[in-house]
Amino acid sequence: MSSDQIFSKILVPIDGSEPSFHAAQVAINIANKFNSEIIVLYVVVSPSKSEYANLTGLVTPKHIDMIIQNAKSEAKNWFKRIKDKVEEENPNIKVSSKVILTGFAVYGEIIQYAQQESINLIVIGTRGRSGFKKLLLGSTASGVVTYSNCPVLVTK
Repeated sequence: MSSDQIFSKILVPIDGSEPSFHAAQVAINIANKFNSEIIVLYVVVSPSKSEYANLTGLVTPKHIDMIIQNAKSEAKNWFKRIKDKVEEENPNIKVSSKVILTGFAVYGEIIQYAQQESINLIVIGTRGRSGFKKLLLGSTASGVVTYSNCPVLVTK
């Protein structure tokens, strides 16, 4: 494997926090060096069923679409901020974005996505919006580091 293929696909999970934007900047720096593709991922935790259930208590595909559309709307400016930075630094770097809805642990979705997309490196911030400032490493970052099959770079 040549050095320019080592980190050909870099995954950057974001949540709108400054640590996640710092992780994106680190990923951009690496992508510049290795001519990598960057995939920015926002994993949304599904709200409780009762918030989106219909009268029968079921969450319909329409409601799921609504949750995803709300998340995409929320993340639109985050994705633009990162894409603009990539464009400013190196317009040749391919950058894409994705929103995923989960009812489970965010780190599990990140790891599953990384495996499905043959990601070579995950760059993730230490603490996001969860507010657990007492923790040295955020629970999402900790789960990704613990269970990922590819290298993980944790930024502070």
